[in-house]
Amino acid sequence: MKKKRAVEYSLQEDGKFIIKNYDLAKPFASFFPGIAGLFGIPMWVFYVNRGQGIVSFGTEDKKHSILEFFPANRAWQFVSKRGFRTFLKIKSGEKVFCYEPFQNTQMSEKLDIERRMAISSGDFGICEDNRSAGIFVSVDYCTLPDEPLACLMRKVTIKNTSRSSKNIEMLDGLPQMVPYGVNDRFLKELGRTIEAWMKVDFVTKFRVPYYKLTVDPTDRPQVIYINGGNFYYNFSVKNSRMKKSAFIVDPNLVFGPVSDFNYPQRFFAERFSVPKEQVTCAKTSSAFGYTNFALKPGEEVCIVSLIGYAHDEKHLQEFIANTENIEFLDKKCSDYTGIIARLQNYIFTASPDNAYNLYCRQTYLDNVMRGGFPLTVKGNGKKHIVHIYSRRHGDLERDYNNFLTEAAYLSQGNGNYRDVNQNRRNDVWFNADVEDENVIAFFNLLQLDGFNPLIVFGDRFRLKDKVKFESCRGLFKKEADWQKVYGFIEKQFAAGGLFMFLEKNGIALKTTKEKFLVDVLSCCDKQENAEHGDGFWVDHWTYNIDALEAYLAIYPERLQDILIKTKRFVFFNNFVKVKPREDKYVLFEGRVRQYHAVSVEELEEDSELSKKISSADWAVRTEYGKAEVYKTTLLVKILCLIANKTASLDPSGSGIEMEANKPGWYDALNGLPGLFGSSVCETMELKRLIEFVLSALSAINVNEDDSAALPEELHLFLNDIDKLIVEYNQNTSDNRDMDYWDKSYALKEAYRRKIASGISGKELPLRYAELKSMLRRMEDKLTRGISRAYVARSGLFHTYYINEVVEFEKIKGENDNAVKMSADGLECVRPLRFEQKPLPLFLEAQVHALRIEPEQKKALAIYRNTKKSPLYDKKLKMYKVNAPLSKLSEEIGRARIFTPGWLENESIWLHMEYKFILELLRHGLYEEFFSEFKNVLIPFQPAERYGRSILENSSFLVSSAFPDKELHGNGFVARLSGSTAEFINMWLWMNVGQNPFIIAKDNDVVFKPIPVLPAWMFLKKPTEFDFHQPDGTKTVLLMPKNSYAFNFLGTTLIVYHNPGRKDTFSAGGVKPRQFKITDINAVETVIDADCLGATYAQQLREGNIRRMDILLG
Repeated sequence: MKKKRAVEYSLQEDGKFIIKNYDLAKPFASFFPGIAGLFGIPMWVFYVNRGQGIVSFGTEDKKHSILEFFPANRAWQFVSKRGFRTFLKIKSGEKVFCYEPFQNTQMSEKLDIERRMAISSGDFGICEDNRSAGIFVSVDYCTLPDEPLACLMRKVTIKNTSRSSKNIEMLDGLPQMVPYGVNDRFLKELGRTIEAWMKVDFVTKFRVPYYKLTVDPTDRPQVIYINGGNFYYNFSVKNSRMKKSAFIVDPNLVFGPVSDFNYPQRFFAERFSVPKEQVTCAKTSSAFGYTNFALKPGEEVCIVSLIGYAHDEKHLQEFIANTENIEFLDKKCSDYTGIIARLQNYIFTASPDNAYNLYCRQTYLDNVMRGGFPLTVKGNGKKHIVHIYSRRHGDLERDYNNFLTEAAYLSQGNGNYRDVNQNRRNDVWFNADVEDENVIAFFNLLQLDGFNPLIVFGDRFRLKDKVKFESCRGLFKKEADWQKVYGFIEKQFAAGGLFMFLEKNGIALKTTKEKFLVDVLSCCDKQENAEHGDGFWVDHWTYNIDALEAYLAIYPERLQDILIKTKRFVFFNNFVKVKPREDKYVLFEGRVRQYHAVSVEELEEDSELSKKISSADWAVRTEYGKAEVYKTTLLVKILCLIANKTASLDPSGSGIEMEANKPGWYDALNGLPGLFGSSVCETMELKRLIEFVLSALSAINVNEDDSAALPEELHLFLNDIDKLIVEYNQNTSDNRDMDYWDKSYALKEAYRRKIASGISGKELPLRYAELKSMLRRMEDKLTRGISRAYVARSGLFHTYYINEVVEFEKIKGENDNAVKMSADGLECVRPLRFEQKPLPLFLEAQVHALRIEPEQKKALAIYRNTKKSPLYDKKLKMYKVNAPLSKLSEEIGRARIFTPGWLENESIWLHMEYKFILELLRHGLYEEFFSEFKNVLIPFQPAERYGRSILENSSFLVSSAFPDKELHGNGFVARLSGSTAEFINMWLWMNVGQNPFIIAKDNDVVFKPIPVLPAWMFLKKPTEFDFHQPDGTKTVLLMPKNSYAFNFLGTTLIVYHNPGRKDTFSAGGVKPRQFKITDINAVETVIDADCLGATYAQQLREGNIRRMDILLG
């Protein structure tokens, strides 16, 4: 009797998230990691929980798809027809049953079937048990690592679960496959025309279908030939015997007149055979494999498909030859699983909650995908960090982004400054070799005007030491190849690109790839690369402080060196400038607006102009661009930020102006810059930055009569701002904030004119005593401005303002009788008076208020007031990103257009919510933190409500403000979110505290962990865990009862032993009392203390301690 199918969610011990009858569950979209090992070519692969899952995949970007890219809403609609299909013609006795698994049709409704999806960190599988037909079908996918081509492997297993034998004909594959050379625009806009270029060749001795265009179809005089192609290969395995399938590349042979691919009319006909000749051109070809087999009861057959991209036929032939041994593919899948597991081992966690442990692993992996994995390449006296596996977020739900998964070894991708900065901020906690790498990289991309470029590219290198590279001649089998490589590395190159160059030119090595990489990079310098993108966001600079604090948490003794001694910092020279007020303040439909605020508008990422900005020679030079690159200290870079931002306060002195086309973190207020918007969050962050400098100068005990050397232009600007603040403090009029705004803006404009082409190079001294006084005056002004944003009624802070111009005058043009006109033909005006209008509450300001609040009692009040406010979703017990915006004009931006509860309007925006509870942890509000922990964190969400794997973060959860109650608590826009960085911070601080390395009274650095772990996080019984040693060796650890373990710095297993199973915080909490150290030589040492001294602390940072057992008491 047919059972009614129902959706069920579960999590297995091995980490697989199971969705029973997934095709009836809430629709979601996700993706594979796009990781192929150090020397493999990655693919992007997107899937949904409909049909057979995978809906689009390819290499590099949308322009290089193999199965066409579609946004999520269309993917859910199209996957069952355009995705992978399996057609079975089953003969049992005299009966013939035609059947397509994983389809929802009228026919399938009558069958007794059950389906299941199993999702892991790196791949997924589906299965269908058709009890009516006595057939069990499973499909498993994975991408193959460490190959010179990109490949998706699909394994379909057919099992006879009936009591009778069956003869089966089978077609499996894709109704359409995109030939290499057809970009997304051609598919979407010229799909019929581009078919004239399409063809399929059968290449290599294996007659593999190879889909490609011969030439680039762009209409131009120069004909460009296309190298490379997409391939499809299919074979079956039964009883260890392999049988190559017959390939069908003409969809008409399968579907006949059914051009919508609804069903395979010709295949399901009475007789079917694959003709010797097929149409292979002038149409979008299919990729099917045809086979037939007999199955006795209980027997099964496996059909393997390999689909991917190869840049030449030679590599393809070698690869297909290897696949004739099925063990080769099994090992590849095992290798792929191992690569993912070893990455996740950096955040190894052994608690009694399996969902939490697995969530830690998934979150770290997703953080790597957005920020990159910091690979250490060191030897020959030099060290580099290469960030691999990163990409700009873009997927089925983030359809607006032009993502890039570089089709190269050591693959990297581009990213946005804010995103990459956030997701790399904890790198040094997982690889101490990172040291100050990220601090230097992101501060260096700050400009003299305090802004920064948007697009950050992967790591690039360039030959620095030619003499040293001479010693590398012996690395090549042919001496002449040294010269070829020399010519390549003389110019900027990516580490993976170097190996692609070797391959393309047939250059053979006498050594391993790993050793060659070390030797070559030891002769090179690393070069940051960035591109303007569009506009300037007001918040990007704030994440640099987080990176700096993370570095100092591991290396606190280096504060003086990085702040005032090291002259390794430069300024990014961006010729896109912020326009002066007189050019961007305009009259639009009778109202004053700020439009087109930068000098070059909205550059396309790949435009020639944009590429010019990203040239290697982007650093600011002296003699106004004509002499050497100007290098300075971190303190000077910070002071440049402080001066620029202190001169950017709004006319009421509360928020920092959105003066350059873009808002801040809350992107969906895209209209606010046009309304003279300002943000209190950045004012708070500016105060935090000033407090950091004052605290740092005090900590390193600078001689107040010593001085910092500033560029003369910055020195003058900073002094003039300080004089203006002194004048402000003496001004008692009601108009003093407006007066400060006008004068500080004029100073800023004068400064920007001076540094437009660079700086003179002359430096002027600024005494530390004088600097401290300046900073304190600035801090006082900011504190007054922030206090105005405080709303006594709610006990919370305004976040954003509209600064409406209520009085203005038109600016005269060159002809006194004419009004000056903007570039787009609008009258230019000069504001005389503003009226400030606050927007409703946002969670963001409360987060930043907590960040700068020194008193725990006041921090607790902010938390409690937030929970009593409209920001709290009582139904979900979570925090919304903003209060209702319904009373505001749509002119503030798309947030106002979105339905409340969806996207950035009143939803649960996970990144900001995680930031909020992280601040509770920072303030020592541990009871409050853990009371929110299981309400807010994703692994503790009910899967039925969340609608997807509870191991995967989402950008937002639908709040109870949304009209459709069925979606409340549902997660959307998955995984590549800033929430990963916030959770990793929680994980780190819970494990060892915010500053595990501290400077003791004798100035030695000691390791003093302060765990913040509740009793329930300690194991209730002995439990086994898989663990990977630093060399990659997999072991099984038996963790004892009452213990909690984690991997620290990527090299040391730390195990806390808590015999009394008590909290490690609050009254009666247990603390470290004894350390048992096992070093890399297995030598054990026991120390009775609450911290480790300098020798062991240094060994820990150097990765020379394998395990540390800490007794709590």
